[in-house]
Amino acid sequence: MADTKPIIMVVDDQPDFIEGVKLILESEGYEVWTANNGRDALNDLHTSFKNRRHPTESNHKDGKYLPDLILADIMMPIMDGYGLHEKVRSNPFLSHIPFVFLTAKTEDSDVRHGKELGADDYLAKPCQPDDLLATVRGKLRRTSQRRAMSAQFAGNPNTPSAVGIIIVLTIIFIIIVLTVLITLFIIGG
Repeated sequence: MADTKPIIMVVDDQPDFIEGVKLILESEGYEVWTANNGRDALNDLHTSFKNRRHPTESNHKDGKYLPDLILADIMMPIMDGYGLHEKVRSNPFLSHIPFVFLTAKTEDSDVRHGKELGADDYLAKPCQPDDLLATVRGKLRRTSQRRAMSAQFAGNPNTPSAVGIIIVLTIIFIIIVLTVLITLFIIGG
């Protein structure tokens, strides 16, 4: 699965903006899922997770069913970007997905609020394609590194976990200490 295309979910209520971002991302080899508001995005995420495929695809060829990154506007009808972010972060099956606000809300207080919520980044509209792509690449690189570490330590059943190693070493230490104490008791006794 290392050769699969990264999936980016773009959530915005402006169809022209979505198409522009989609064009930029697809030209760089990313697969792009879109939604027009937070509620639709959340429904797509839940459906994708439940069915193990994206709702608009009959069978996702790469076996991936969640995006690798979410880019979301803040000001949207039905459910805004803040609401979507809160729902994604509170769901243990979605909370690992990097979340970037891409919005026209550029006041210092807006940026600060987005960061306080725990967004992974905050980009102002209009965003230069190079800035957008640099942010996407950086977030995906970190995601890839986390996945590699997880697979190395948790995902491979042949790799002993740190906890398992500590338990084994503790048991060996206890056996050695007991052996020494018993030997001293027999010799001294």
